[in-house]
Amino acid sequence: MLFGGVRYNLYLYSMVTRFITYIENRIKYNNNSSVMSLTRRERKVLAMFCLNYCIDTLGQPKKNVPKVSVVKATKEYYGEYSSEHGKIFIYYNICESVGQFISTFIHEYTHHTQNLKKYEKLLSTVGYSDHPQEIEANEMAKLYKQKCLELFRKSL
Repeated sequence: MLFGGVRYNLYLYSMVTRFITYIENRIKYNNNSSVMSLTRRERKVLAMFCLNYCIDTLGQPKKNVPKVSVVKATKEYYGEYSSEHGKIFIYYNICESVGQFISTFIHEYTHHTQNLKKYEKLLSTVGYSDHPQEIEANEMAKLYKQKCLELFRKSL
C-alpha cells in the first residue's frame, strides 16, 4: 500500500492533473499568447466568453445581442462592427495575441452599444484617431481587457 492506497493515489493524480492543466492554461491564455495557436473551437469559446463578459460588465445593449464571427482576415485591421448586420467580426490572424483579441472584442462591443448614425459624417470631419466613439471604444478596451483575461483563465 503506497501512501494510503488507491484512493489517495487517485486523489493525488487528480490534483496533479488539475495543476498541470492550470499551468498549461496560464501559458496558453496569457496576454501575449498567440491566437493562431488556438483551435477554432478555442477561439469561439474565447469569443463567447468575451461576449458574456461585455454583456455583464458593459451592459445589455438596447439592440439585440450582437452576432459574433471569428474569421481569418482579408483586411488589415483587428476587427470591425457591422451595425447593418449587428455583427462583431474579430480577425484572429491580425490580432495575433490573446490580449489583442480580447481588447478588440471589447472595442467592437462598445461600438455595438453606441449610436452610430452620425459615425461616418463625424469620421470624415475629425478622422479616426480623434473620433469620440473610437476614443470611447479604445478606453473601454484598455479599462476592461485585463480583468476579462483573468476571469477567462479562471473559468477554464
